[in-house]
Amino acid sequence: MDCVVFRARSGFARFRKPYTTTSALTFLCIHPVAIRGLVGAVMGIDKIDLYNQTSGMKVGIQVISPVRKDMQVLKLLSMKSSDKFLSFPANVEFVRNPDYRIFISWDHDKLDEFESRIKNQKPIFTPYLGTSENIAKLVYEARGYAQLIDKSDRIDSIIPSKLIDLEYKDYNIFMDRIPVSNNEKREYVKYEKVVFGFEDEKCCSLIGSVNEVYEINGSYVYFFG
Repeated sequence: MDCVVFRARSGFARFRKPYTTTSALTFLCIHPVAIRGLVGAVMGIDKIDLYNQTSGMKVGIQVISPVRKDMQVLKLLSMKSSDKFLSFPANVEFVRNPDYRIFISWDHDKLDEFESRIKNQKPIFTPYLGTSENIAKLVYEARGYAQLIDKSDRIDSIIPSKLIDLEYKDYNIFMDRIPVSNNEKREYVKYEKVVFGFEDEKCCSLIGSVNEVYEINGSYVYFFG
């Protein structure tokens, strides 16, 4: 499976949980739906066409930076006609200094164009992590072949917790329920409880039995399809 590997990082990110309102909470890490939007920005895909254009994309995610969150107070503007120019404070949660290694497999021609734009730093739209204020720095790393492995004793990317028989060691385990697919109306339609970990604040491989992952450049990665 042909695959492009790149890094995405920023000072802050916010991947808002849809069931939160004025006290907006964020998912612990970037999710596959957000990555499709990130790729769409680089490629200049209109949001109306994004679902169809990226429906065949497979996405793998490695969380590089430790998960740290900040709560900030933002001033929001009311959009009700009866509340002209009325603003109110809201607590908003952010992920601080996020850094991700992202693996994507896609249509060959689209992957060629995406690779070229990442290499030459020529996105059509400005990429960002979750909200437009959090502009993303994208760095090309490699292109290679992802080989399907029937069984592995470790995983380097995030993975649905139900797919790994985890062996607990002396590292920090993070779990979150993230959206993995949406529909034409940009509504989340499927969630997965995922797991990833750190050892001494460095990203680490989770040890445990896992089936049907891909090996690329020495990393074992689970792809969301």
